[in-house]
Amino acid sequence: MNARAVYLGEAEQVPTKDDKELELEIVRNLRKRCVESERQISVALEAFPLDLQDQLNQYMDKRFVYTFLLQI
Repeated sequence: MNARAVYLGEAEQVPTKDDKELELEIVRNLRKRCVESERQISVALEAFPLDLQDQLNQYMDKRFVYTFLLQI
């Protein structure tokens, strides 16, 4: 795994559930490979629902409990 960046995108305006599950599986596999090779991984997302703004603010302020993300 020599890539420095991996971009995932959706061709449709309204992605199907299968698209999201495939994207999650790709990120899970990348994370596993990075852990195995002792490399860091960063994930950037392009859009969030408005009702998640408080959680995003907490995350940016390092106040958000994100243990559930470690299971991904």
